[in-house]
Amino acid sequence: MAGPLQAVTFDFWNTLVRDDSGAARGRRVDAWMGLLEGEGAALEREAINAAFAESFEIFQRHWKDNLAYDAVDAVNFVLGRLALDPPSTLRDELVAALTDPRPEHDPALTDNVAACLARLKERGVRIGIICDVGLTPSRTLRRFLDGHGVLGHFDHWSFSDEVGTFKPDPVIFRHAMAGLGVDDPATMAHIGDLRRTDVLGSNAMGMTSVRYAGVFDDEADPLLGIAGEADHTIADHADLPEVLGLA
Repeated sequence: MAGPLQAVTFDFWNTLVRDDSGAARGRRVDAWMGLLEGEGAALEREAINAAFAESFEIFQRHWKDNLAYDAVDAVNFVLGRLALDPPSTLRDELVAALTDPRPEHDPALTDNVAACLARLKERGVRIGIICDVGLTPSRTLRRFLDGHGVLGHFDHWSFSDEVGTFKPDPVIFRHAMAGLGVDDPATMAHIGDLRRTDVLGSNAMGMTSVRYAGVFDDEADPLLGIAGEADHTIADHADLPEVLGLA
């Protein structure tokens, strides 16, 4: 690191918050079945689940190609697969079932991350988020953090649905730097779980890269080579302050 650490940014899913996509999909399918049955559309659960799975694969391709694909796109695709054309009011409810889960279903924070964020703030480090948003929009992701009492630790957010691009595009990293008041990327660190987005993107910027393997341990990708190797790897957020020289 070229100078004193000024700022630290975090990925969201499987870094700050545990990804519960499997359970979330089940709840979304349940919600859809209830909404559609209320409109007289009797559908097999397997048909809805299969359409959701295909929609997720489309999102994955869009994500890797740095193309937007949001909940409205997903709803339109799934309804098309199910050969349904419900009224706009019902479409809005189906979108909400994807974007606004009930608070009791909010995903859990990763281990020791709340204490880690508090420690960084104590040391005067500015804290941000650089997140690739999927079907759950940034306003809901903020709600998750607020519900866990940690939203106030963050000084800036760079969510892809607000910035208009995904990692590893340098645009979203520069957005975070500007929002956090950082001129020299060498005085900034980024923590995330994925090599292709978090590690590759922060390495290319000249930031200190930290791969978080406490939930998902991303395998080495031969296509990325050394560019996909982080400066540090941790499996517990309790270790981050020491890794960054802030213990």
